[in-house]
Amino acid sequence: MIDRKIFAINEDFIICNISDEDRSDYVELHRQLKGEDSLYLNPRSKDMMWEQTLSNADSVFSVFTAKWEYCGSIEMQNYDSNTPEIGIDLLENKRNQGIASKTIRLFAKKVFETRQVDYFLIRISSRNLHSKHVFEKMGAVKIGEEKTYFSRLIEGFGETVESVGNLEKFRHLLGESDGEMVYSYRLNTDTFL
Repeated sequence: MIDRKIFAINEDFIICNISDEDRSDYVELHRQLKGEDSLYLNPRSKDMMWEQTLSNADSVFSVFTAKWEYCGSIEMQNYDSNTPEIGIDLLENKRNQGIASKTIRLFAKKVFETRQVDYFLIRISSRNLHSKHVFEKMGAVKIGEEKTYFSRLIEGFGETVESVGNLEKFRHLLGESDGEMVYSYRLNTDTFL
């Protein structure tokens, strides 16, 4: 394996800062998540999207098995906060194997060892029942819910946006469905220490 910046490792998994070597795997992951709507597949935006991802290499991580098989990615937002937000996406063939909970615990423990964290924030779409189940099984506690980005945008612009027409096309491009909500969860440190 190419010399990588390893963030966390145990006997089962390796978590590395994302690098150029991960491009094809990361693009495939987003194809599986967003289908043909993934901006990583659009010839006009793929290089720009990848450069943006690499510029956040301190907050985007690739997950591998101990044999260096790519599994997916973990992303963290608001790193400097005492309540950073983390999320995970896995390739289809790596789901339902306990990888998400094991790697999130490994990742969260490493972050907690390096800085003050009160708890980790997890945000999950109401239509993502599998992720909801995984995090609840890990001990995450639901602390709230909010409307999706698109729904908040529509409310913010009111009649002005409605006059543009065909809003459902934009909702589809964002990957959101009508009535979708975002659930917020709190993953306490005692769940991974």
